[in-house]
Amino acid sequence: MKNLNTAKQIIQKALNSDDLFLERITGLSETLNTLLKGYIPDGFIEDLKDLDKLPVKKKRAFLDYLYKAVEHAVNIYSENRQETKKVLPKELKDITVNNLKILKPIEKRAFKKVGLRTVYDIFFFTPKKYEDRRLKKLGKVKDGEHGLFEVEVVDIKKIKKGKLKTELKVKQDRYFMNVFFVHDKPFLFSFFRKGKKVYLYGKISIFKKDISMIQPEIFKDFDPIIHNRILPVYSLKGDSSVKITSQTINHLRRGIFKILKDFLNYYTDYMPEDILKRYGYPDIKRSIKNLHFPENYLDIIQLNNFETIYQKRLIFDDLFILQLAQLYRKNILRSDPAEKINIKEKFLKEFESKLPFDLTEDQKKSISEILSDLSKPIPMNRLVQGDVGSGKTVVAAAAVVAAAIDNKQSAVMAPTEILASQHYLTFKNILKNFGITPYLLTGSLPQKEKKKIYRLIHSGEAKVVIGTHALIQDELKFKNLSLVVVDEQHRFGVIQRKALIEKSHKIPHTLIMTATPIPRTLQIANFGDLDISTIKQLPKGRKPVETVLLYEDEKKALYNKISDEIKKGRQVFVVYPLIEESEKIDLKSAEEGYKQWKSVFPDRDVLLLHGKMSQEEKDNIMESFRKGKGDILVSTTVIEVGVDIPNASIMVIEDAHRFGLSQIHQLRGRIGRGQYEGFCYLILPSRFKRKFENKDEEKRRIQTIERLKILVKTSDGFKIAEEDLKIRGGGDIAGTAQSGKLNIGIADLSRNTDQKILQKAKYEAEMLINKDPYLRHHTVLKKIVFERYGERFDLVNIG
Repeated sequence: MKNLNTAKQIIQKALNSDDLFLERITGLSETLNTLLKGYIPDGFIEDLKDLDKLPVKKKRAFLDYLYKAVEHAVNIYSENRQETKKVLPKELKDITVNNLKILKPIEKRAFKKVGLRTVYDIFFFTPKKYEDRRLKKLGKVKDGEHGLFEVEVVDIKKIKKGKLKTELKVKQDRYFMNVFFVHDKPFLFSFFRKGKKVYLYGKISIFKKDISMIQPEIFKDFDPIIHNRILPVYSLKGDSSVKITSQTINHLRRGIFKILKDFLNYYTDYMPEDILKRYGYPDIKRSIKNLHFPENYLDIIQLNNFETIYQKRLIFDDLFILQLAQLYRKNILRSDPAEKINIKEKFLKEFESKLPFDLTEDQKKSISEILSDLSKPIPMNRLVQGDVGSGKTVVAAAAVVAAAIDNKQSAVMAPTEILASQHYLTFKNILKNFGITPYLLTGSLPQKEKKKIYRLIHSGEAKVVIGTHALIQDELKFKNLSLVVVDEQHRFGVIQRKALIEKSHKIPHTLIMTATPIPRTLQIANFGDLDISTIKQLPKGRKPVETVLLYEDEKKALYNKISDEIKKGRQVFVVYPLIEESEKIDLKSAEEGYKQWKSVFPDRDVLLLHGKMSQEEKDNIMESFRKGKGDILVSTTVIEVGVDIPNASIMVIEDAHRFGLSQIHQLRGRIGRGQYEGFCYLILPSRFKRKFENKDEEKRRIQTIERLKILVKTSDGFKIAEEDLKIRGGGDIAGTAQSGKLNIGIADLSRNTDQKILQKAKYEAEMLINKDPYLRHHTVLKKIVFERYGERFDLVNIG
């Protein structure tokens, strides 16, 4: 603003002087150029270079015109300053980009495309990679290198060389380059006039001494926002109603640049100074600025590996705040008293003696950890994770028995009626040895039956109740609910779990079971508020599942194998990745597959199950299949979790390349559960057998086959989960997404650097929470914790 006002005063003084003074004055162009650069259009800056040489009349006319342009710039700048003057850091979330006058409509449209609504959103919108757009010299460039080059046009002509239609010759100093285009539109010939200076960005090819480039990006003028710097590359996925062009990414960059320039100074740091000093992390302003527009001295490889000190600072922030949220939640939960459960001496030994099988060492260890938690007046919050078939249900049953013996009530909640029924049968078989009767409560129970169970629960006579969402109905009242067991944590929302917990007079102990093995880094990041028990050993007698990779055109042998198994009385699962035909990708849907399998096995009973059916329909089909009424079940992934069909011996997974490794591992866990050996067939399209011409496609083909071979080699769910983390990212396990990037901002735990930073973030969060358990002395951090994770961890209600 000061520069604008100074320039305005100089122009005013020049205009007020006589012609003689105006004619003799020198250095005006250089002074005004320095003061006005970045404030007025580039066209004016270009014309300013010749100001001193102009005849006096033209000089006066130009200055008069320039004065109006500067006045306009002063007004615009003042409006924008008013806009930002009132801004405090806490209000950045409230400033929507749509209301900003500094942005052009086309830039606002780019923000709408990617779903950026506020200034705060823009600060933390992470680039997916970076491009080197620094100006380079033709004499120093290497083969295969990308670069931006300022060159002079030497010649342009039409050619016919395969797909190439136009050849442009350019030079820089004494070096020449041939540039080729795949079209010969008239625009090229008017744009590239002999002797004109232009900017080209593209990939360099060097053969012997010839330098060439094909189909570069072309620029008439130098733009300091997108030229001669390392540029962010953002994902343009988002609102499909907003159409994109080749320039959308540049509109996004320019919009972000303007917002950082006008608002970043108003964002204050929230990180304790001692933590920043300990790790040598820069302040938040420089970190955000270098996230989007890195300094030119930074290394492009480090940037793309997210290893610069600025990126590390932001990764640390994300993981540190997540750890704080979890530890804070843990403290709050533990501050509420729980019902202490008195555990009988030698309970574990007595429990095992009444089982028809021996417990594994991992099961015994997990039960001991749970019993230790239950015997304290602090609410247990424990996750039991075990591979498919490792016997998690028996571990949960031990906790339920211990509570019932002490006259306390337990509720076991499953996501579907069929899983609830399955748990009911398992618990019934175990609990009968202790004289305990479990009750099953589901939505489909007759009203009369429901009311009877409600009365037993209310009186406390029903010590163990197993059910679905029916357990959280308002009319259901427990006498002394002390333990809640939740099966498959990710299938339940916070609200459902909270509703069940609120049915107790005190905070009940909570035990969560998951059959998805979780890599250690994800345990720390996403389950910091939970204690974790792990079961790796499989019980004796569990049959191994043989996994085979097959191509579509090799299915004849598979059909013969299926016929043999069905003749033996076995059953078959066939799983497809999609429910309906997709217009974008040519995949067989479950409905199509169902028809195909019926035509291959016309004399067999083939059933269909998919996600669009009602829960009742799904449960009826699964129950029918479990009772042996059906030879082949064609399904989508709705069968992934917990369904127990001891008679099923074959699992066929169609289009296996569309699934994650952990998901396939879960699916194949549905077979080999009885006394029969299991076989899992991973089917790939026949095109994957042959080498692809395109290098990128070939690389993906090899990666896909290598990825699926991991399942052929190992049945260890923990190893598979680690590989899946490396390949697909962590998923938002505490949220809904089961694959893809962990939803915590810039951090990505598939990177080794981020895993190391996670250890530091965990340590620092623990140190801070130990000193300030309820964040009373760190109000800004507490506010950020609540803003980011209040809903996800239910902090608003428990805090």
